[in-house]
Amino acid sequence: MTSTVSRPVARDSWLRDFALGLRLAVGGGRTSWARLALGTVGIGLAATVLLLFASVGTITTGVNGRLAARAANSTVISGVSPTQVLQSSTSFKTLSIDGSYLHGTGPHSPVPPGLAALPGPAEIVLSPALARLIAENPELRQRFPQRVVGEIGDAGLRGPADLVFYAGTGPLPVAGGPGLSTVVTAYSFGRPGASGLGDPTLLIVTVISSVALLIPIFIFVSVSSRIAGAQRDRRLAALRLVGAGDRQVRRIAAAESLVAAAFGLLLGTLVFLGLRQLAPRFELLGWSFFTSDVVPSVPLTVLVVLLVPVLTVGTVLFALRRVIIEPLGVVRGGKPVRRRAWWRLALIVGGIALLLAARSMPADGWLIAQVTIGASALLIGVPAIVPWLLERSVDRIHGGAPSWQLAIRRLQLDSGTPARVVSGVAVVLASAIAMQLMLLSTAIQYTTPDSSDNWVTVYSTAASASRVSDALAAVPAAKHVYPVASIAAFAGSLTYDVTVAPCATITLVLHVDHCVDGQGFLAGSAAQSAPRPGDTWRLAAAGYGVGASQTLGSFTVPSLPTVTQPVARGAGPYIVDGVVLTPALATGLPLERHTETWVDTDPAVPDATDRIATAVAPLTWQAFVSYSTSDVVNAGQSSFATVRAALLTGSVFTLFLAGISMLVLTLEQVRERRRPLAMLAAAGVPRSVLARSLLWQTAVPVVLGVVVAVGVGIAIAGLVIRLTGQALRIDWPTIGIFAAVAVALVLLVTACSLPFLRAATRLAALRTE
Repeated sequence: MTSTVSRPVARDSWLRDFALGLRLAVGGGRTSWARLALGTVGIGLAATVLLLFASVGTITTGVNGRLAARAANSTVISGVSPTQVLQSSTSFKTLSIDGSYLHGTGPHSPVPPGLAALPGPAEIVLSPALARLIAENPELRQRFPQRVVGEIGDAGLRGPADLVFYAGTGPLPVAGGPGLSTVVTAYSFGRPGASGLGDPTLLIVTVISSVALLIPIFIFVSVSSRIAGAQRDRRLAALRLVGAGDRQVRRIAAAESLVAAAFGLLLGTLVFLGLRQLAPRFELLGWSFFTSDVVPSVPLTVLVVLLVPVLTVGTVLFALRRVIIEPLGVVRGGKPVRRRAWWRLALIVGGIALLLAARSMPADGWLIAQVTIGASALLIGVPAIVPWLLERSVDRIHGGAPSWQLAIRRLQLDSGTPARVVSGVAVVLASAIAMQLMLLSTAIQYTTPDSSDNWVTVYSTAASASRVSDALAAVPAAKHVYPVASIAAFAGSLTYDVTVAPCATITLVLHVDHCVDGQGFLAGSAAQSAPRPGDTWRLAAAGYGVGASQTLGSFTVPSLPTVTQPVARGAGPYIVDGVVLTPALATGLPLERHTETWVDTDPAVPDATDRIATAVAPLTWQAFVSYSTSDVVNAGQSSFATVRAALLTGSVFTLFLAGISMLVLTLEQVRERRRPLAMLAAAGVPRSVLARSLLWQTAVPVVLGVVVAVGVGIAIAGLVIRLTGQALRIDWPTIGIFAAVAVALVLLVTACSLPFLRAATRLAALRTE
């Protein structure tokens, strides 16, 4: 009978305690409202970031799904008249524009997603972003001489800012277009998309940095839930005075913190929904997203909804574990239990051991998981070791100026809260340093050396080569034009070329003393000897696309003078070892040739490449313009640039969040200590001394955190780069910039706290009731 009655009584007691906590949170006057507002904003900001992180999976799935849906599938389907697809690209003022030329072989040929029907010859369909770009830049319209017949729907776009076109054309050659373009016979559109970043180094960098960016978010939630902790403890002491038990006051404190968590989650959700609606209007790092893409994963959303309140309540209860709340006051006396180092060092040692156990760059999921877990353990070890190091460091500091002594004494009394806030900064710095060093050490495989030369290459079909030369003659930026036509030649295991070029090109490349039209040469190099007269070669068209495997005839090497190609070759036209003929001597070759026209541009003319691309635009797919000395952006380089910029942006944002945490902590400490500060000011301590004490109080943990961050960041980068077989390159200027940012945060936080310090040190702060 007793147990039956006690359960409803206990349940009612819990409900009353929680109800009282809710009333104290929202009905305590302006002070409670200010505390609730600060906690709500802090937790709401963190919840917004967590919901954005929870949406990354659906964003990636949506983008990859649309990219896979528009990919041409050449798997033969019986009874289907395929669509010929020739991919093409161009650039305009550093913007990349991708597209495809389509030719349907039947009335019901497959149509790419986003199109109602295949465009006919001389017709084009543009993405909305490309249509707007053309409207804003009339000179770009000349690149697309076709008649615009519509816009591409969302299903055919990577994102709302995608610059894409589909142009109709006549039958396409099987051998493909100029350059490295090949014609794909598509029986359908859509194939499984590739997942991930492909390169395990980029994947590891992304995972490690994501972990590092999330840790300060959780720290910020913890700091926000402990705002005005001293005032809360005094209210709980008042409750103890009217008869509340020790467990009751902890339940009341938990309920009070739940209010801030609930309002924070609500605010974070509203801010997230607002940002979600604005997603199509912004382009981030070259990527854009539809509103439908930005949807948090359901499991991760549930995790966020549960994690934020649990973390908030757990932080409050953890803060009260060594606080004795008595009816006559709050007792914080007694020497705090010294922090233990073994489990903190175990995280760091375990992370290093996992990274050392990997012998090479991982190629499968298990090894990638091993490396990422090891690096993440090192990063998690940063917020674990910084409080211990700070506690041990300040215990050994004695003497100094009054402002220094005030700061050190405060840190000796309570080093945990400043260390937790600084740990967020240290984690961001460690991850940013490790990220930059890893990307710097592996960047050589994603970039090509820049050149001061101004060469542009126009790839064209043989039939349009003369039209390319005529078009370039009307471009003032094209100072010199050097056409080169090539035919692949196979002599057993050796590969040569039959090259047709005018004397101007031959003289420039082979450095011959005399050349006239009708002359030829046998060109060799240090890597391969010159061909021998009388040999018979098998010829193939241009060496590009499907035609490279088709034998188009034979060629007997004539007796010609031999020329050795220069060992050092600069930028500009390039001739492969083999037979080099002038146009007059090549008139008897009944073969189609792909032509490369090398253009030496005038650096004084702006947008020379854009002008050249506009000049050859009427040739549509038959001419392709490319920089010969610029970076060639492939999928790996695009991922590299995206990852680097994204993580830099995330690091800057999280540093900003950590700065807000430090500011909130400093202001809260000024508010809690306003009576001691006012007494010091009344006793004659200058305000400048108190201001410097706040500066040292923030600077000491930050300097210690920066030292730990630099060490951990270099260690992570060195252990991961070791797996790639490349040397670690330490960029000290970048590390110095990150450290300077942390110092700037300290100065900024101190400057923002000065007005509150001035108000706290007035004599009116000594008044009491």
